[in-house]
Amino acid sequence: MPVYQYILRRLVLTIPLLIGITLIAFVISHAVPADPVTANLGQKAMSDPEIVAAFRAEWGLDDPLAVQYGRYLGNLVQGDMGRSIKTRRAVLEDLRAYLPATIELATAAILFGVTVGLIFGVLSALKRNSWLDHIVRVISLLGVSVPVFWLALLALYIFYAWLGVAAGPGRLDVGMTPPPHATGLYTVDALLAGQWNVFFNALWHLALPALVLGSFTTGVITRVTRSAMLDVLSQEYMRTAHAKGLAPRVVITQHALRNALIPIVTVIGFSYGNLLAGTVLTESIFAWPGIGQYAYRASTSLDFPAIMGVSLLIAIIFIAVNLVADVLYFSLDPRLRAQA
Repeated sequence: MPVYQYILRRLVLTIPLLIGITLIAFVISHAVPADPVTANLGQKAMSDPEIVAAFRAEWGLDDPLAVQYGRYLGNLVQGDMGRSIKTRRAVLEDLRAYLPATIELATAAILFGVTVGLIFGVLSALKRNSWLDHIVRVISLLGVSVPVFWLALLALYIFYAWLGVAAGPGRLDVGMTPPPHATGLYTVDALLAGQWNVFFNALWHLALPALVLGSFTTGVITRVTRSAMLDVLSQEYMRTAHAKGLAPRVVITQHALRNALIPIVTVIGFSYGNLLAGTVLTESIFAWPGIGQYAYRASTSLDFPAIMGVSLLIAIIFIAVNLVADVLYFSLDPRLRAQA
């Protein structure tokens, strides 16, 4: 089956999946034993029945749940994700404002995790049971075991508060003007505008949270890469490649690593999806205005339109990332193409 047919079939299957996700998110958010009126109106306003009735009417809270869900789906088909109760802006507008910060942080974290994880995993497999292998395995174990929020607090205290070698919370220094908006990614926008001082400052602020978030991904990719490489290195065709007199670098990169990439790609896709979904505690610790913080504020204020919007966005992110991973998997493994 050609790749484009495979992609088209997957895209068609995502339509009922997204509808099901909206239904689940709607039911769960409305099943919470709390009242959005109480969460969003002050004590004085709550004592006025007219204000409470007007609030419920404005947000359609008096309608049956089936009517509310049907109205939401009807608006969603037209590209309208509703209006946030908390910010009073369109949810789509809010997501556009918060998503670039998460994309920038998640991309930096996954690049760090993939680069270091692949290097550590390959070296650990090639030097199996050596002192280097033991060190790498300990580092990877710490990466997947240490809670990210605890590591974030520790890193912020040591490198920012104590040593003063890292930037503080936020995307830029206090008082520094963000670059002209183009993509919402400060590093990219600063490069496009030629503002090198803003670029290096944004990169400085990005480094510590990206390293913290990437630590877990580094540990996972290191362990998967080591396992996959050990499996490939034990195959007969690897002995044949060495017997042919191929250079060790060619054997490792063109034969071993290329075949080991199949399970690694799946892990990278899943990890990137998790990072893009937003890490609430890490974003809160570093005052990073991303999707995680927006989702937290929406949930604490029972902002139903925002909760639905974030849930749908996260679902789309995971579907898109996993689709890319599956396509790469489909391209790397000829057995899948033969079975399709």
